[in-house]
Amino acid sequence: MKKGHYSVLRVSLISIILSATCAMTQQKLPEFLVTDLITNDLSAKAERGIERRNELWDHVKLTVYEISELDSLLNEYPETVSSIWSVVDDGCSWYCSGGNYLVTASSSLKSNTSINYNPKAANDLSYKTAWVEGKEDEGIGEYIEYTFGNESPRITSIIISNGYVKSDKAWTENNRVKKIKLYVNETEFGILNLLDTKNDQLFQLGTFGHNTDGSDLVLKFEIAEVYKGLKYNDTVITEIYFDGMDVH
Repeated sequence: MKKGHYSVLRVSLISIILSATCAMTQQKLPEFLVTDLITNDLSAKAERGIERRNELWDHVKLTVYEISELDSLLNEYPETVSSIWSVVDDGCSWYCSGGNYLVTASSSLKSNTSINYNPKAANDLSYKTAWVEGKEDEGIGEYIEYTFGNESPRITSIIISNGYVKSDKAWTENNRVKKIKLYVNETEFGILNLLDTKNDQLFQLGTFGHNTDGSDLVLKFEIAEVYKGLKYNDTVITEIYFDGMDVH
């Protein structure tokens, strides 16, 4: 065999070995299933129920029937539920003691209306708004990133409101996320497998935060695969929010 041919063969073998190593590394990335589902009732019935509860609260004097009606409504919609659109109930929560101070995204859909699809819309604790990636295709590789100060309470739960949940029409017409690649402090952590449901999806993957070197915690959620919408090729995440420890 000529020396030149040997060099070419050697380079080819190295390329094959490197490719195989990369493939094995990708295959070893752990995959996680949803730990629990959290039901969010965004129906017109629920909205009317909360409005009626508030109306009865404002009455100075209630009839016996109204007292019974109010008790029934409070059982269904407790005082801590101020609106169907609130992701987190009123009262003390994990967010009372901290939360992320920055949210960014690789792209966002531009809107011709007053509706804003930037990453802050997936960080406002509202089911009315959503982040929409801004690529021409379904947005594989696009990401949203949350940054937490080192003093922020530690995270034990990541909850994702997948798709455009504000209405059934918006949810079915737009893409939802099927798989998310999670990065923790710029290091690949694993693949989150999401269900095609409007219910919030809770993942418990361990404890994040309070880095020993005092640095910020950065969680990046990258779109890896989608459920296709019926009309638009835009991928939507309504909200990513968190729960955890170190809260009074």
